[in-house]
Amino acid sequence: MTMQADLVVMGGGPAGTISAWLAAQDGRRVILIDPDRAPSRIEGLSPRLQNWLHRAGLLPHASVPLVRVPRRSLWAGTAYEGNHELLVSRPDLDRHLRDCAREAGATVVLDTATPAPGGARMGSGGCVEAPLVLDARGRRAAGRDGTRRGPPTVAMGVWLDGPAETPPQTLIVPLDDGWVWFACMGSGRAWAQVTLNAADPDKAPPPKRVARALADCTEQLPGFRPSGDATVARECSPVLSPVPDDLSVLPVGDAAAAMDPLSGHGMFWAVSSAIAAAAVRRTLTADTDGSGRSLAGRFLGQRTEDVFLRQARIGRDFIRAETARASLPFWKARAAFPDDEPAHPTVPAITTRRQVVVKDGRLTELEVLISPRSPGGVGWFHDLPAADLWRAHAKGEDAVRLAQRFGPAAARFPTWLAEEATPG
Repeated sequence: MTMQADLVVMGGGPAGTISAWLAAQDGRRVILIDPDRAPSRIEGLSPRLQNWLHRAGLLPHASVPLVRVPRRSLWAGTAYEGNHELLVSRPDLDRHLRDCAREAGATVVLDTATPAPGGARMGSGGCVEAPLVLDARGRRAAGRDGTRRGPPTVAMGVWLDGPAETPPQTLIVPLDDGWVWFACMGSGRAWAQVTLNAADPDKAPPPKRVARALADCTEQLPGFRPSGDATVARECSPVLSPVPDDLSVLPVGDAAAAMDPLSGHGMFWAVSSAIAAAAVRRTLTADTDGSGRSLAGRFLGQRTEDVFLRQARIGRDFIRAETARASLPFWKARAAFPDDEPAHPTVPAITTRRQVVVKDGRLTELEVLISPRSPGGVGWFHDLPAADLWRAHAKGEDAVRLAQRFGPAAARFPTWLAEEATPG
């Protein structure tokens, strides 16, 4: 069986489903292929992703409970509190988002798929012909030439039972050979994800490795024990994929760049990748003279440097903060990825440069403002051109004059600009 589409999306996690939803919203013929085999586990949503899903009308309803919890970590010998995240069943969230894509007009096929010339080939033997393929199959899709991989790492998760009075919460506990992410939904039910080296010198099976890690943090997780031997093991090595020469197959989400499962922002960046891919798709679709292809290649290259590499370096610096374990093999290896470059490039003064940005859902070249706080560039300030505001302010126009010329929102630009002069 051969199907025809404008776009085929392989993988039904957040990156794939949002990609399919956005394309269906644009009126494109979309086929989303996913086997729906995600194992039962808990994942955390950052407040930024919650806000975006809410604005987009995609936030799950009561059928997919979201539990708001305080986020704590025991890092570098210090307990950190103050942030929060939302806990959700990952398979339920994925199915909800696939339903949203289907309701928008996408065709959802329960199957596996791999890229093929002119489209994708399904595991059942059928194929989809499409001018563009988005590969959202996660880390297992990142096998292209030039892919950069961090130290081989595995995340092993298990359900826990414990004291019913334990309040909902998340907690990160570092260990000599990894770390544990503990996510309690309340009523004594919790999920623990243990991140370790992929290879174990003792060649212990996953349940034993998890039990060994949990035994090292019984003080922090009193009374919690695995509810069975069922262990979910998945690769979680950091991955940075190159920009493909053939823009007919684009990686999105973890297939494009996968960070370690420590920051709690993995799904946010997956959705961010889907939004960026939508702008690339629209630009390629409208391309008549090859300029769109050039813009797409430059934009994806900028994104690799300004977003993905920066996030990898921020994660590296967080690893390096665990100084008491710096000489241990697990921590030493991860403190070296992806490189020794600073997470935030040094920008001595505010200036401008031209780069490719998203405007009205498509790619265009624009002059952006470069500052010590935003070295990646800022295109707009409250929908106003930041570079134009900066030039006017540099010529002596104060808040009142800026508001008269650009609109009321421009009155706040001088205050914002002063903040931008200080590195974040």
